[in-house]
Amino acid sequence: MFQTLSTHANKYLLYGLVAILALAAGLRLFRLDAHGIFYDEKATMVVSQGIVQDGGNQHDVFDKGKLVFTNQEFWREKKLPDYYEAMTRSDIGNSSFYYFILHHWLNLFGISDFSARLLSVIFSVLTVYLIFVFTNHFTKSSTLALTAAFLAAIEPFFVAYSQQARNYSLTFFLTLLATYFFLRALEADTQKQSSWKWYVGYGITILLGLYAHFLVASVMLAHGAYVLFFVRKLKSWISFSLAGAFAMGGLAWWFVYGGGQYTLFSLNHQSKVYLECALNRPYNNPYGIILPATFKNVFDKSLPIFTDLWIYSNGLVGTLEGKKNIVLSLLMGIGLIFAFRFSQRKPEKATIITLVSAGILGASAIVYTTQRLGFVIASVAVLMLYLAFYKVKLLDKKLLGFFIIIAIVPSAFLILNAVRSGHTYGLTQRYSGFSFPYVVILAGMALWQLLESKGVFKFLIIAILVAQLGLITTTLGSIYADTSPKYSYRATPRLPNPHYAAAQKALKQYQPGDTIVLPAPLAKFDNPMDKTYLPYSVVDAQYFNLYLPKDGIFVQRLDTVNVNQIILKKATGQLIELTDLKGKRY
Repeated sequence: MFQTLSTHANKYLLYGLVAILALAAGLRLFRLDAHGIFYDEKATMVVSQGIVQDGGNQHDVFDKGKLVFTNQEFWREKKLPDYYEAMTRSDIGNSSFYYFILHHWLNLFGISDFSARLLSVIFSVLTVYLIFVFTNHFTKSSTLALTAAFLAAIEPFFVAYSQQARNYSLTFFLTLLATYFFLRALEADTQKQSSWKWYVGYGITILLGLYAHFLVASVMLAHGAYVLFFVRKLKSWISFSLAGAFAMGGLAWWFVYGGGQYTLFSLNHQSKVYLECALNRPYNNPYGIILPATFKNVFDKSLPIFTDLWIYSNGLVGTLEGKKNIVLSLLMGIGLIFAFRFSQRKPEKATIITLVSAGILGASAIVYTTQRLGFVIASVAVLMLYLAFYKVKLLDKKLLGFFIIIAIVPSAFLILNAVRSGHTYGLTQRYSGFSFPYVVILAGMALWQLLESKGVFKFLIIAILVAQLGLITTTLGSIYADTSPKYSYRATPRLPNPHYAAAQKALKQYQPGDTIVLPAPLAKFDNPMDKTYLPYSVVDAQYFNLYLPKDGIFVQRLDTVNVNQIILKKATGQLIELTDLKGKRY
């Protein structure tokens, strides 16, 4: 697989790929640690060290009546059961493979927000490269492969989740790699070649994907649907079944003997809590807006999941308002399809068709009551969706069918789960982001269908696509500014990590005889798996100690009264505020 460049690409192709990978890396590294880690990332950092949030497996460090401890006590060596317990109680037993990699990564490069997020950056850039390899092999078009890689490089979804110390970038890479092995295996069967290595690779990779995130099961479901509808070779059915059984068997072992023993219990408890929130306090709960799973609510939450998959309509839903405006925009999109088809049949009339289309688009923009440019872009997005399937030459019908299946199934899985559970909590893009690589390839195909079309009509569409590129740039800007409600989960940006900043100050100012005073507010637990033996929370102490060295001695004391400030108390009695956590815990 990784010989593609040396055997099929010339030096200019190589230069183009390197430039795209450099762009992808630059977009992902920019302001990587400008904003402090949020709750899920904090859990990631703690769990990766075999520590249960709030001290569930740190009785020797934190105990009732024991308020003084040192960093050396905090960093006492953890055993395998500690890691299992940390994953079980702090992340429902999910993401074990990611935690394994992150643990060793942080041991190698040190614990910091930058180093933790850097691992996600690397897997995100690898995903861009793998999209190139995938597209180049299955379409035999290096040009399309470069285009798909470029679109993946600038895709806001990939950029946003590459800047989180979470499992998402790893999961997207593993599912794409598993799909590559899956399709190569079927390809080898069709060509009557040896396929066992591809099935073995698939079984191992999809198992690692399941160990990175349980929702990878929706990707396996898409693979199974493709085999059911398009594959007719008994050998392929048997081999795929064996590989899938291996993966599911490995996952079952984790649920029975590993760190996932209480996963189903935790998921059932969470579902009950979210349902209670949806029914009684949809806008006033700790988890965000959770609505009952009515048809309208599910539709409203699902629509941006699908439209943001398509880079040509990315970011439009939520900004475009008015049913009449939307209907008009869709009708204009259908009109653009007819205009495009007519311009291809009558190239000599392409100029007049272009002028008329431009005039109608301009006139429609006057009718829209808000976001005129956005609605025009939405019309073009409809045309681009049509072009993805217009005279497709680069994909056979079976592979095109697979792309459609895998574009729909992960999100459909979430929708069905929302209907079953009765609430909309899980309807979010990150849980179905496995579809992005394949939709990106379709987007690249649509672009080349446009660029290779006859006449001047395409220049009108290209001009509007440039405007959409501007909106994509704006979306990226909101991610970097930490003001994107969808990708950053907030409108007010976070400050740099206060626990890290306090630890750096302590490293410079602490002297033997000093004491670091850490806040320990009253603990509030809504999940019995999270509850510890302590009546107060020690998470601030845990987050702070993550950034202290394992050697040396830093004497620390928990303060259950002062619940916001981290203070350095000098041996002389002088108090130095290292940070104030009020409003900064995120």
